[in-house]
Amino acid sequence: MVKSIKNFIVHWIKEYAQNNGIKTLTVGISGGIDSALTSTLCALTGINTIVVSMPIHQKKI
Repeated sequence: MVKSIKNFIVHWIKEYAQNNGIKTLTVGISGGIDSALTSTLCALTGINTIVVSMPIHQKKI
């Protein structure tokens, strides 16, 4: 089931990019799981994927 969901999302990203003339995907990454997952799914499309480090600055409480 997880594999089919992954394949669906990768296909959707690839189709969206192709239908809109997007040749490179850019993903801001902060080190969290959501940006790691997003960049991995984008890379799996086979489309050139650029990741940009987007550190977050939070106050420690």
